[in-house]
Amino acid sequence: MGLNLVDIHARFNAGISTVAIDSPTGAEMSVVNHIAIEFLINLPMTRRMRVLLWDTARQLQTVTCPNSGDYTLTPDGAAGTSGAPVDLLKYILALCTGDVPSTHVRSLFIVKDIYPYISGPSASPTVIRWLKEVCYALKRSQHRLILLHDGEHTPVVFQDLIANLTHPLPDESEATAIVQRRITALQDSARSQRQTLPVNLDADGMKRLTRAVLGMTQEAIDDVLQMVAITDRTLDDRSIDAINDIKQQRYATQGIEYAQAPDVEVQGMPVLTDWATRMACLLEPQAQDEWNIPFPKGMLLAGEGGTGKTLGVKCLAKLWGLPIVVLDLSKLMQKELGASEANLRAVIQAAEAMAPSILMIDEIDKMLGSSESDGGTSSRILGYLLQWFQEHQSPVFVAATANEPWKLKPEFLRRFAKCFLVDLPDIPARRGIFQVQMQRYRLLEALDETIAQSWLDTLAEQTPDFTGDEIRKVVHETAVAAYAAGQPGLTTLDILLTEINLKEPQFRRNNQRLLALREWASSGNASFVRESPTRSEPGIQLGDRLVNFAD
Repeated sequence: MGLNLVDIHARFNAGISTVAIDSPTGAEMSVVNHIAIEFLINLPMTRRMRVLLWDTARQLQTVTCPNSGDYTLTPDGAAGTSGAPVDLLKYILALCTGDVPSTHVRSLFIVKDIYPYISGPSASPTVIRWLKEVCYALKRSQHRLILLHDGEHTPVVFQDLIANLTHPLPDESEATAIVQRRITALQDSARSQRQTLPVNLDADGMKRLTRAVLGMTQEAIDDVLQMVAITDRTLDDRSIDAINDIKQQRYATQGIEYAQAPDVEVQGMPVLTDWATRMACLLEPQAQDEWNIPFPKGMLLAGEGGTGKTLGVKCLAKLWGLPIVVLDLSKLMQKELGASEANLRAVIQAAEAMAPSILMIDEIDKMLGSSESDGGTSSRILGYLLQWFQEHQSPVFVAATANEPWKLKPEFLRRFAKCFLVDLPDIPARRGIFQVQMQRYRLLEALDETIAQSWLDTLAEQTPDFTGDEIRKVVHETAVAAYAAGQPGLTTLDILLTEINLKEPQFRRNNQRLLALREWASSGNASFVRESPTRSEPGIQLGDRLVNFAD
């Protein structure tokens, strides 16, 4: 949502005279403009205030805002020209106490660049003391102070002196308006240069375009739209992919991982796919606003490694048209006190900034098994995560995976809207996996359709107990061998079967955890991703039927 001016007024009217606004640096000009229009134009004449802006480069300047347009600045000079924050604070204090004559009854100071002087390792005790005195004096005057910063921490000594507010990034409705305005402006600009900018996106495409820019400031949204428009001379599906790539690079510089789109479609998970299709309608705002149906909290995919849990999450995101922010618990841990918790907050904030979005937590059960030798950091991270998961109202869908879901406490499992077990693929699922993987490596192109279908049937029947990842590796090794032999895309069924026989499935002999997973799901803890899963014990099989020669 936009800058909450109502919140600012409420605090000022209550005598809370100093407000700190946490706002992205890219939104600074927009924030100042909104405040200037509000206090210089929108308010009744009797409540308007003189607005002054200070930063370390230009010192104190008077803000004017003609005709509700962008603000302009003129040097004030009242606080000297040094740019030192102490000079500014002394001036504000003198104005509050009446030591400086002024024809203005009420003044509003918007101050940038002061947080490095009051927070962090370079904080100045002198500036901190002067700011305390100013906060006290402002409470007993008609003047007000707004401090702007980007993600800084307000020291605890100011907890009763400074009210902390947040200027969030544009939500989906605001982003939609920004995108529409920018596209209109780009098309007008193109026409003025006797050019065209076609928009080849339907309603769903425009929605995906809007969701692609979520997590950016208005300034950044304008920039990326202009970039893709100039590069491609059109706006289409490629533009959405380009924006997602740009956003991924932006978050990577902040240490936040942004998941790639799936390289193949998920196979053999019809129950999961059907559920995700039904839930897609809950992404619409009217589901919550008009019908009070909440956005689903999350989903847990349990299963052995290599069965396709992560691919399932990525295909869910593709179906819903949502970005994935990856919460890698191993990368959160830092030696510095409080750094691990700060990393977790940054990832969650990124997911909320892009909402609606998916927060993917891979192998969450391993987190619960962390050692206590880390000074309790793991416990604090888990506690914060669980509290956020229970209380958050943002449309962030948590998609977690687990190898041993019984390690998760029942109260945590209940927070997921749905739990699924991703079992070993059955014959139809294995056939689908072989097909998409062989199509990916172009191993079916040279085959007659009838022969290709026969190959797929045979390969599926000959790979009981194989995971999806093991099937992928079989096809990959075959494709590599064909390319190395100078015959890319060409192979034989015998070569594929030979590759299969070289690889014993990992769960054919070591199946205890797989059996435990099936028992856990069958006890009512989760749904199977297929209606008729293989629930017999892995072993020597004909097709998918267990043959047991023991007495």
